[in-house]
Amino acid sequence: MKNNSASFTIWFTGISGSGKTTLANALQNKFKENNITSFCIDGDVLRNGLCKDLGFSDSDRKENMRRASCLAKMINDQDHTALVSLISPFKAEREIAQHYIGKNKFLEVFVDCSYEECAKRDVKGLYKKFESGLLNQFTGKDSIYEAPENPKVHIKTNELDLEACLQTIVSEIETRFQLILS
Repeated sequence: MKNNSASFTIWFTGISGSGKTTLANALQNKFKENNITSFCIDGDVLRNGLCKDLGFSDSDRKENMRRASCLAKMINDQDHTALVSLISPFKAEREIAQHYIGKNKFLEVFVDCSYEECAKRDVKGLYKKFESGLLNQFTGKDSIYEAPENPKVHIKTNELDLEACLQTIVSEIETRFQLILS
C-alpha cells in the first residue's frame, strides 16, 4: 500500500479516562511520520460541534455513534484513515458502525482500564463530579458499558506503557491492512 493512502478506520472504545484519545493521537503521530493522512474523530470534539445537540441518553449516545460512523466512512471514502475515539458503550452500535464502514476497513481496539485507575487519572474531573452527585448517566457506573467480547486488539492501559500499547496496535495494522509503519 502506498504510504500516503490508507483507507480504514481504527475504532477506539473504552470508558472515560482509559486512554483512547492518547492512543489515537500517538497513532496519528506514527502515521504522520510515515506520510499517511489520518483524521481523529474524538468524542469530546464531536460533542462540542457536530453532536452539540445531543445529551447522554441511550438514544443520544447511539446517534452520536451513528454520526461518528458516517464521518469515518466519509474520511475512508476519500482514501484516508479515520481514528475514532469514543466511549461507544453499546456492542450493537459498534457492530452497526463496523457494518456501515465495512468489516474489511474496520479495526476495533478495546482500550481497557479499571474504573479505579480511570478515576485516579480523572483528566476531565468527571469521576469527581459523579462521586459528588453532580453528574448522572456516567458510563461504567449508572450508564451501561458493554465491553467488547472478542476485540481484535485488547489494550490494558493500566498494565502497559504508551509505547507498548501503540506497538500492539501498529502490529495489528501492519498485519491486517498490509501497511508498513517504521
